[in-house]
Order: sequence, then structure tokens, then C-alpha cells
Amino acid sequence: MIDVSELGTIVSNEILAYTYEERQTPKSLESPIIPNTQCFFGDHIVHPYGINNNMPEVIRDVIQNNYLAPGLLKTKAGLLWGAGPRLFTTKIVDGKEVRQIVEDKEVKKWLESWDYEDYLLKSCVEYNHIEGTFTRIYLSKGSRISKGRIAKLEHIPSNTARLATHKSNQSRKADSIVVTDYQFKSIQSAVDYKVYPLFNYNNPLDHKVSAFYSNMYSFCTDYYTVPDLYGSLEWLRRSTNVPLIFKALSENSLNVKYHIISPQEYWDKKRDELKNDCTQRGVLYSEKMISQYRTLLLDEIAKVLSSDMNAGKFWHTTKSFTVEGTNLLEHGWEIKAIDQNIKEYVESQIKISQRADYALSGGIGVHAALGNINDSGKANGGSEQIYALKNYLFTGVNIPEMIICKPINYAIKANWPEKDIKIGFYHQLPEKEEDISPSKRLKNNDI
Repeated sequence: MIDVSELGTIVSNEILAYTYEERQTPKSLESPIIPNTQCFFGDHIVHPYGINNNMPEVIRDVIQNNYLAPGLLKTKAGLLWGAGPRLFTTKIVDGKEVRQIVEDKEVKKWLESWDYEDYLLKSCVEYNHIEGTFTRIYLSKGSRISKGRIAKLEHIPSNTARLATHKSNQSRKADSIVVTDYQFKSIQSAVDYKVYPLFNYNNPLDHKVSAFYSNMYSFCTDYYTVPDLYGSLEWLRRSTNVPLIFKALSENSLNVKYHIISPQEYWDKKRDELKNDCTQRGVLYSEKMISQYRTLLLDEIAKVLSSDMNAGKFWHTTKSFTVEGTNLLEHGWEIKAIDQNIKEYVESQIKISQRADYALSGGIGVHAALGNINDSGKANGGSEQIYALKNYLFTGVNIPEMIICKPINYAIKANWPEKDIKIGFYHQLPEKEEDISPSKRLKNNDI
């Protein structure tokens, strides 16, 4: 068993061990990258992703319950995808770097042999959620006879992959990736795991199967990226709560317009009248009689107060007074209108929701115009959308594209070192409708 007693309590068996360390850090000071637990799989120390090693699950659950975030993230994935992946080379034309699309049948055949578009699409979705992707890289069988090449790449869901360090590595830098079910839905998950060495781009054919973590660097973090979306989670939760508040309001609120106050003296006299009537008719009196009378009477009052057809009708009662010592007691029916303050409450919740929507748009990195987030509920203007799209294409595409396509580009370089080819996403800059000649404008029957 591994001696890690300085880390805290140890739970272990023949192949793995968990250590638990209590922390007293206030919740307001908790960091999303400082874990409360560490775990061992065999001889590998797994570096937890998030406080409870569940950062991907936390982000997934919050996003899936929101009415706006999934659509914004799909929009962002579509904006990054553009017209799809293309092979290209770069050239300098008039002092500017220009991409030139190339058709290389050999590279294209290799890409299509393992469905590269599906891999890239999953990586786009993954990156937009947590700003990092995990990839499994396989070598071909020819690697056994020194004629190796990379056969295919495979996407690994982030909830099943964690960076790890072998116990003999004194630097504590990640040197492998452990893949398993980290939610431990079954006891088998603790035993059924795979360890892959990290892909070495300087020696890409070192390992038959390796894994690669491509991510955006987060300031002052050692292993994982803390996505920008993490800081917007509370706003995201507020945005999610507003529809639930309205649902609860409509289902459970006491939405009444009038408060009817009846004097107890009235019911006491009515009970006596009913008792006398029963005595005269030789019938046994029951409290159910006064209850039925009350129901019928209140139903009639409700019809008068609520029906649109009763305009002009009125309800009449008399008041009586009783003198008890120096007190004058008033007895009589009262009908008081209740002020409805629901409008102010609903408007305040809508303002919270709108503020949350804008905060969410900023956290995800999609301009409000591109996400159709507008105070008026109408679509944003075409010019505003075009300028927002141009700004995104100039500032929000290059880095994500480089991170997402990095594993494939390393593989292309390893397989064809003589070819100066890369893969990326093809985009066309949008134009205003008035800048396009009438003959080239899109017609309805061309859609």
C-alpha cells in the first residue's frame, strides 16, 4: 500500500487507494481548482478537476436546466464551425498571411477513415463548455515494425478523463490520463479504468495508444482550465430560477381580489333560527346545516363580485352595534378590495432574468445580438448582428480553433512531415445586404 499518511485518511485495496483531506476553507473563498480529495488508481495520483472532482458535471447540470444557455452554446459551436473543417496551407500575399484551401486526397482519405468531422464536432461542443478537450490517439499496426503512423483519433468525454502523475514522478507534472467513471455509479468503476501516457508531440510514435489534453491555459492553475463560464454559474442559476418562480406563483399563489369579513353574531343568530325551524318541523338539527347555508351564501356573494354579467348589481347588508361598558362593538358584513402587487413582483423578476441573460451571454462569449438577447423580445437589427459576427470572427475563432485542431494537426505532421498542411474551420466574412449587388442577393427559391 502507498504511504500517503500525511494526506489524511486512507481507504485502499490491492489496486487503488483514496485519500481524504478535510479543509476548513469558507465557501466564499473556495477555489474551483483546489480539490478537497485526492485519489490513487494503482500507482497513479489522479488530479481532481474541481473541488469535488466534478467540474464537468457541475457545468453540465447547470446548463441543461437553463432555458437560454444550451441555445447560446449551440450558436457558439455553429459560429466556430462555420462552413466546416478544411485542409489548408498559409501563404504571404501582399504582406498578409492568407489561407489557401488545398485538396490532398491522401490526407483526406485518412481523415474520413475515422470520421474526423464527428470528432471535431464533439471537440467543439466540449471546448465551448469547459475550454478543453481530451483525445485518445491510436497508432497503426505498422508501428510494430518501425513503419508506424497515427491511425486514428478518438474523442474522450471530459467527465471520464483526468490528468494523473505516476508516483515515481517527483516533479508532480501530469504524465498520463486516467479514464473511468468518476461518478462511481457502480463499484466496478473503481476497478475498470484505463491509464494512457500523455502524447509526446516530439516523439509521436512512442506509444501504441496515448492520450492528449488540449486546453486554454487558466491563470495560476497547474492542470486544468477553469472555463469563463464558471464565474457565471450563479447568474445562470438565477436565470434558471425565474421561470420556476413564475410556475410556483401561478400554481400556489392566493390570487384573490376581495376579502369578505362576516360577523360572528350573524352566524350565531342564523344557527338559532335553524334550530328553531328544526324544532317546529320535528327535525334533528345538525351543524352540517349551518355549514351548507354558509357555502350557498358565499357562492352567491362570489357570483355578484366576480361575474362580468353582474355589472350594476350590489350586495347590501346592515350593521348593528352593541354597547359593552365603554366599548362600542360593531357587527356587520365587510367586503374589502385586496391590492394586487403581482405586477411589481413579476416585473422585478423579469429584470433579474434580463440581467442574468446578459451576464450569461458575456460569460459564454456570445454577443447578445448573436444570441438574440434583447430587452424588447424582438430580434436584433441586421447591422448589429453583422458587426457582432465580424468581431467574433476576428477575435473569437483563432485560439479555440488552434486548441481544438491541435491533436489532428500533430497527427498530420507526424504522418506526413514533408507536407505543410493543417486543418481548420472555414469562415466567410458577412456582408451587408446593401453592399451586395441585386443580382447576387439570395432569393427565396435559392434557400
